[in-house]
Amino acid sequence: MADNPALDQFGEEIGAGPLYKQYNMIFAFIAQFNYVGAQVTIAAFFINYATENGGFTSTQGSNMLSYALICFTVGRFVGTALATVFQADFIMIIYTAICIALNAYVCTGRGTPAVAVLITIFFFEAPMYSTLFTMGTANLGKHTRRGAGILVMGVSGGAVFTPIQGAVADHAGTRISYMVPLIGFTHVMGYVVFHWIRHGRHIMRVKEVTAVTAAGLGSDGDEEKKEEVVMSERV
Repeated sequence: MADNPALDQFGEEIGAGPLYKQYNMIFAFIAQFNYVGAQVTIAAFFINYATENGGFTSTQGSNMLSYALICFTVGRFVGTALATVFQADFIMIIYTAICIALNAYVCTGRGTPAVAVLITIFFFEAPMYSTLFTMGTANLGKHTRRGAGILVMGVSGGAVFTPIQGAVADHAGTRISYMVPLIGFTHVMGYVVFHWIRHGRHIMRVKEVTAVTAAGLGSDGDEEKKEEVVMSERV
C-alpha cells in the first residue's frame, strides 16, 4: 500500500498523514458512539416507558417492543434501498432530523400516541450504524483497518448512555429520561450535516470514480505506469 498509494483527483495520497489527523474518522467515531448510546437506551427503557407513560401492562409493553424491532428490521432494508438512489449523508440528515423530532415528542407526549411515536423511531434509526461506519471509513487509505476498528468501538456508547438514562429516570421519570438519546441524535445530526456540506451537498447518489495508483518506474527506465482502481469518492 505504501509503495503504490491511491491518489485522489488532486494527485494527493488517499489517507495521507497520521491516523490521529483523519478527522472525518474521528468525528464519525463520536457520532457512532452517540448513535449507539441512543439506540440502546431507546430499546432498554421501552417497556418502562410503555407502562409508566403509556398506561400499558408489562406484557403489552413486551409485545410492542417486538413490533418496534420489526420496524427496525424493515427500516434497515428500506434505508439500504434508498441509499442506491440518494446520497447516504443526505439520507442521514433526513432520518436524524425525523428521529430528533420524534424523540422530542416522546419526551413530552403521553399515552398511546407517545408509545406509537417511540416505535416509529426504531424504523428511522435502523440504517444509522452501518451508514456512519461507511462514512467514517471512507478514503482512509492505509489507515482503513485501524479506522474500522476504532469505528466498531463506537458500540461502547451503549454502555455509557444506559446508566446515565437510568439515573435520570430514577430522579425525573422515564419520559424525561429520553432526553438522553435526544442529545445523542443531536450529535449525530451535527456530524452528518458537516459531512454533507464538506462533500459537495449532493442529494442524488454520486457514482463511483476512478482513483489513480502510481506503480513507480521500472529498472529498465520505462515510463511510470499507472494502475486504475475504483473506489468511492463519497458514500
